[in-house]
Parts: sequence; C-alpha cells; structure tokens
Amino acid sequence: MDNNTLTEEKFEIDRLTILDCSKLRFYKDEGNFISLEYDGKTYFNVRLTRLIPFYSDTTYISVAYDNEDGEFTEIGVIKDMAELSEEQFKLLDEYLKYKYYMPEIKKVYSIKDNSRGFIFVDIETTSGRKTICIRDWYSNFRMLSEKLLYAVDVDGNKYACHDIDSLDRKSLSILEIYV
Repeated sequence: MDNNTLTEEKFEIDRLTILDCSKLRFYKDEGNFISLEYDGKTYFNVRLTRLIPFYSDTTYISVAYDNEDGEFTEIGVIKDMAELSEEQFKLLDEYLKYKYYMPEIKKVYSIKDNSRGFIFVDIETTSGRKTICIRDWYSNFRMLSEKLLYAVDVDGNKYACHDIDSLDRKSLSILEIYV
C-alpha cells in the first residue's frame, strides 16, 4: 500500500433513541430489580443512568440492560420523566435517588495531605460529619464548574458542594490550595 494513499474509515454514528413514555411499563420483578415492558418486549434488570447528573435529576435518563450475550445495550433515553405516570415516576425517582445518593458538603474543617497521594478531608455533610480519604486529589477533588465542587473518596462515595460560595470563610480558605 502506498504511503500517500489515505484509507477512509467509516463509523456508524450513535443515534439517540427517545423512548415513548406512554409505552413504558417499569416494575420490580421477583428479585426486586427493575424490569421493563416496552413495545412488546420485556427487559429484565434494566439500569437507569442520568446522562447529565449534575444538572438534571429527571431528564435524559438512559435505559439499558445486558443482552443475551451479556453485552451492555441501551434501549433508549427518557427525555423527561415528567411524561411518565405518577406511579412510574415514583419508581424511577426512588431508584435514581438511591443510585446517585451524594451528600452535600456544608463545611470543611481541615484537609491533611499524607504526601503519598492521599488527602484526608474532614467535612460536615447533609449526612453528618465525616473524614473522607481521597486518592489522587487532582482528579477526585475538583471543581466541575465555577461553583460546583465534586469529590470521590477511595471507596467510590461521591460528595458535592453545588455552590462553594455558600461555604463559610474558614472552609473557603482551607479549600483554596486544593481547588
């Protein structure tokens, strides 16, 4: 093959499939997993994912499952859960609140660096006071926007402060070097 000849690769572009909320019927199956009947098909143990989790709790919700080959497969996207019946909305809302449980950071008491890539952050949250351990603080303790602080501890628990300007001055001065 000549080095001057370029080969063109073609990729199939993913399409966003918006689900018709009037045809969705979610229910808890015998194993207490959420399953779905949609367009004449039944999908067991579906997974719901917020596509824009920091900005909307109830819009653009991906609905997926593992197909017969064990491959993760998206069924489609719920554009707005408000289009669901009250019962369906409540079922999905409870699932998503559990899955995306994220205590709000209300105060920062201290941050200690152990010089081995970990920081220990003593915080007050909506779930009480706790000290969280964060590995690779540059990636796991950061600002996602001008006001949104996001933290992930070594156990994968997530914490957020949606408006750091709402924190007291001492908390802001402690955060200053890290964000």
